[in-house]
Amino acid sequence: MPIPRVSLNLSGYKEVRPHAYLHFYRLWLHYNGLGKYSMTKTIFVSLLALSFVLGLFSSYAANKSDNESAGNSVTRSAARDEDAPPGEVVAIRINGMINSTMHYIADGIDIAQKSGAEALIIQLDTPGGLLNSTKDIVKLILNSPVPVVVYVSPSGSSATSAGVFITLSANIAAMAEGTSIGAAHPVTMGGGGGEGNKSPKGEKGKKENEEDGGRGGGRSQKEIMGEKVENYAASFIQSIAEKRKRNTQWAIEAVRNSASLTSSEALKKNVIDLIAVNMTDLLRKIDGTVVELPGSQKRLATKGAAIRSYGMTISQKIVNIISDPNIALLLLSLGSLGLTTEIFKPGMIFPGVVGFILFISGCIALQILPFNYAGLILLIVALALFAAELFVTSYGLLAIAGLVSFVFGGLLLFKTPEMEIGAGLAVVLPIAITLGLFFTFVAYYIFRAQQHVHVTGPESLVGKQGEALTEFDGMGGKVFVYGEYWGAESNDVIHKGDRVEVVEIGSGMRLKVRKV
Repeated sequence: MPIPRVSLNLSGYKEVRPHAYLHFYRLWLHYNGLGKYSMTKTIFVSLLALSFVLGLFSSYAANKSDNESAGNSVTRSAARDEDAPPGEVVAIRINGMINSTMHYIADGIDIAQKSGAEALIIQLDTPGGLLNSTKDIVKLILNSPVPVVVYVSPSGSSATSAGVFITLSANIAAMAEGTSIGAAHPVTMGGGGGEGNKSPKGEKGKKENEEDGGRGGGRSQKEIMGEKVENYAASFIQSIAEKRKRNTQWAIEAVRNSASLTSSEALKKNVIDLIAVNMTDLLRKIDGTVVELPGSQKRLATKGAAIRSYGMTISQKIVNIISDPNIALLLLSLGSLGLTTEIFKPGMIFPGVVGFILFISGCIALQILPFNYAGLILLIVALALFAAELFVTSYGLLAIAGLVSFVFGGLLLFKTPEMEIGAGLAVVLPIAITLGLFFTFVAYYIFRAQQHVHVTGPESLVGKQGEALTEFDGMGGKVFVYGEYWGAESNDVIHKGDRVEVVEIGSGMRLKVRKV
């Protein structure tokens, strides 16, 4: 008789050594048809998980190292509740998108205030970010009880888009040589930025719209929304520039026409206050400067001050990483892939658990980032088409449709008036192709499996060869086939020890064999 599938109950064993558990696990795999391949696959997937965790910690360690060396000077570590020595400044570093960094800046201001630091220095290098987050950060800086210095550095860095608002809002705005500032035009749902995304009529269109009674003059809703966001951003940056007595005309140009400047040009046009080679040079040049604080003034004493670098906490780092549009899309895609794998292959556990964690992480990113519902619906449709490919013989048409839907959905997902940078084609396309290939691969093997009518049970013995254990008489004889003993009958003359082949499963679970 064939060996049935079994489950192992170890509750009756009082003492089972670790290697015994491994032995029972191997037996369970063997009896349930999983075999050596599944063990190899489990080890492979576990190594992938370990690589992911090690990569995450390596990235954390690298970012921590960058933050600790950000000062280009002697950095002194101190606990939050310790009293800072006289002449100390607190330095934080923002290198990337402006999304969830408001809490990081708020912590920096709080630490500088509690420690009695002369100022908070923000080293900035950003391509832009969320307009709402930028507004909150500017509000923090304008109402900070501690002088805030924004320093665009090192060379090669830029304060683009949202970075312009943050730089102009600082008590002291400084840049390193070889840096740039500008291109603050808000991105609308049409994607892109700068000239291609401006209101086509600018100020003229605004006046025509006012004369038209605010009805839009026949323009599309997207154009009207884009103009509203642009007008708000222009008035917002104008108020910041007026507050800090900086070049308001250029600030408006940066929003409406994406104007940009080098560090030397920004200094000439009164966009920034100074150019510094490094942090030591910056502290020397701002020493003695009188800055305006809410309800008071303060003269800075920063020459030779110790620099206390404060990096993001682990939770802030994680939130900052997953709130990147490209990472968020990747988390949602991999999470969906893991959950789908667990649904179609129950019991693998690892893909389901990891997929659930990644999917929830992606959902957390959707709570942070503004997203486009049309893009989200297209992504859901894409996954549905990929899944349908597993059940419908479409010769790849559903997978292609899912691929197209995923690409458009991924590109549109974070294209909103509040979001300046969405997921790029260089990220969306590889993810879409990977998902398409995965589901096509699974569909192909499902199709192959359907071609095999008998894969288990006695029928699977047809075509197998074995050995005759007895002489065959009119009543038949005994054979040993595929590790099992069977009663058999044959029309051939078969002697003990002859090789036989199963040709049919007869009545009463007896095999019909022939002599090989």
